[in-house]
Formats: sequence, structure tokens, C-alpha cells
Amino acid sequence: MTIDGLRYAVIGSGSSANSYIFDYKGYSFIVDNGFSCKQAIERAQQLGFDPDNVKYIFLTHSHDDHFRGIEVLSRKLKAPVVLHAELNLNRKIKKHFYRRKDIMPGCFYTEGDFRFRAFQTSHDADFSLSYHFQLGPAVFTIITDTGVVSIEMLELASQSDVLFLEANYNQRMLDDGPYPYFLKQRILSDHGHLSNTAALSFLNEVGQREDARLKEVYFCHLSDTNNSPEVLAEDIGRELKWKGSWVICRKGQMQPQL
Repeated sequence: MTIDGLRYAVIGSGSSANSYIFDYKGYSFIVDNGFSCKQAIERAQQLGFDPDNVKYIFLTHSHDDHFRGIEVLSRKLKAPVVLHAELNLNRKIKKHFYRRKDIMPGCFYTEGDFRFRAFQTSHDADFSLSYHFQLGPAVFTIITDTGVVSIEMLELASQSDVLFLEANYNQRMLDDGPYPYFLKQRILSDHGHLSNTAALSFLNEVGQREDARLKEVYFCHLSDTNNSPEVLAEDIGRELKWKGSWVICRKGQMQPQL
């Protein structure tokens, strides 16, 4: 999607580190940062973004692959961290954020051309959530790290131009793979992750809605062990009926906008 003044990219995605960046006419923000502060800044610059323009860093949940580098990055960029008001991070924070901005899911927040709301996800992390936002004329939703999808997620994705959607595992690869039983059950649970089939079924539901405006999907958060871009592409070929542009985010690689 090309809109004057609008840019967005996946800084990195996968089991090890996840981060996204968005910019509209010099107003930038980052969602999650599982990279070191140095890596995140270098990657953003390589993608053509100016880290000094970052106004906020949004946190979905406290697992290290999303949280690891947020504290230092917040201080370095002097950017407040936006997170669930009830999330207690005292045991994880070594020093302090530059500032903390508490929010609650379901509420709308507005600043200039930027408007957002958070929504609850189903994951084994305290007060996990994700974000739906309008930046300039474009609307985005991020849905990752959730064991199930909800009607709210379906409605928000349908209202979006661009969706970042978890496709964490292929069922056969997980069943036949090396993970111990308890870890497989954690991934499969309602507080785990979305399979390729669950993600594609969700997209197909979006495509059936008459009001859907979705144009682009970025498949992200692929498991290192239980999925691969090639297997996901095969699953897409068999199961996806939604018509639109999509890209698979490979482990650790930067992914500029389509």
C-alpha cells in the first residue's frame, strides 16, 4: 500500500525477536522490541527510518522476544512505553523506562493523525494485548501471540488496510517435532499461538465479510522448529481463499512494506 508520507516495516519477526515500526510524515512509533537497543536502531536506520522521530514504544506483552530491548531503547530515544495499566514489570525492569504510559484495552486514544486502541489477546503472559491503529489515512492491526482469535479481532482486522498476523506452527511439524509433550500442549492451548491453519481460516473469515477493507497481510512470528516459510507457503496455497497481497516474514529478517 502506497500513501504519501506513510512508511512501515517489520524490524524483525520470529521466535527470538519481534519488532515493528511505523511512520507518517515524521511521526514514528515502534511496537515491541525483542532486539538489543543497538540492533533495533541499526535495523530501523537500514530500513530508512529515523529513530529520533519515535514518539512511543508499544508493548504487547512481557515475553523476552517482545520485551528484551524495550527498556534501554525507551531511555535512548526518550520515548514513553505504552502498555497495559495493570501490568507489573518490577521484576523484569533493571533500571527504568524513560516514561510509562498506561492504557486499558477497549479505550480509544488520539494524538494528531494517530489514533489507536488496544485489545486483549489470549496468551500465557500477564495482561497481554495487541493494537489496532489509524496512522494518517491508513489503518493497521497486529494479531500475534494469541491461542485463539475473537470476534473483536475479526472486526478490527476487517476494518484494517494492513494486518500483521501470527502463523506460528504447522500442525504436522509440531506433532512430529522434538518439543516435549508439555511444550506442545502449551503451544496448542488457548493461551498459546496460532497455527497456519487457524491464521488462514481467520483470513478467510475476513474475506467473507462484505465490509472488509483488508489489502495486505504480513505472516509473522513463525516458529523456528515447527514451521518454515516454505511449509507456510504450501499451506497458503491449499487453504487461503482471501484475495489480497501477502508476504511471509522470515526469521530475523527485516521486511519493508509491500
